[in-house]
Amino acid sequence: MSKNKKPCPQFPYWGAKYPDACCVDGKLYDLDRCDENGNLYEPMDDVPCPFCQSEEFIERDPFNKADYICDDLMEDDSAEQYDIHIDEAKEKAREWYLNWIEEMKKKKR
Repeated sequence: MSKNKKPCPQFPYWGAKYPDACCVDGKLYDLDRCDENGNLYEPMDDVPCPFCQSEEFIERDPFNKADYICDDLMEDDSAEQYDIHIDEAKEKAREWYLNWIEEMKKKKR
């Protein structure tokens, strides 16, 4: 017998303070983008679900965390500085995303 998989939670993502995103087959849909019958429109962007597609979501870096962190680490705006710090920035961004995902899960329990 297979286990019943728990659905991904709805959560605020598209700029609202209320849950406005849901997972459909591993992809985020905007709950505010629907027809008069409540049928969701196909998303304009293919954003992986942070709960069931965590690695893909982190790799996509939808909040541009790696760039922001890299900017903070750089001593100047040179491409050389960017190359030196981008790997460290990606690791820190990964940690940030994992924490964010856990926080979103806690809010929806």
